[in-house]
Amino acid sequence: MYKLTCFIPMEPDEVEEALRGIRFTKKKDGFEWSMNGSVFRIEPFQNQSRELLKGYRVYFDGDIVGCSYLFDLSIGCLGAHVTSIDCIIEHPSKTYQDWITDLSKRPSCKMIDSKGLFVKGDIYLTIVNNSLIIQKRSRKNQKLKLIETLKQIDFIREDLSPKEFDLFSFGEEDIA
Repeated sequence: MYKLTCFIPMEPDEVEEALRGIRFTKKKDGFEWSMNGSVFRIEPFQNQSRELLKGYRVYFDGDIVGCSYLFDLSIGCLGAHVTSIDCIIEHPSKTYQDWITDLSKRPSCKMIDSKGLFVKGDIYLTIVNNSLIIQKRSRKNQKLKLIETLKQIDFIREDLSPKEFDLFSFGEEDIA
């Protein structure tokens, strides 16, 4: 599951009106678009400041290209500033200690805190319970480049996700 934090110069009521035209449905906590089992959800912050920019969290569990497209179609065109992107990896067979051991063995990951905080370049890897959170935050008064950052995080996610590979599951080609 990916989580983006962004800010736009529109109130939640105005965003709701804008999203209605592209088939988002109003939910208890925000606005949602779903198709083929993938969900793209936009939730306004509970306590908004009185400043010009209003905060929103965007959650999605699909492909990063699809996410980028839906983001641009929905609130990206409203002048959104993305300040944080997180990817949460949960795997039933990996425990907190398994994640620590795996990341400690990788020369590209540097341990910052023995309680489960690592860094790989400018991306942080945090172990919380039995989940791994891959995150990148923008510097103060700057915004992240959405697709570039999503690709960086997705590359790390693919590298770190446990792979289940069965050599014998592939069928033999018919030789005629």
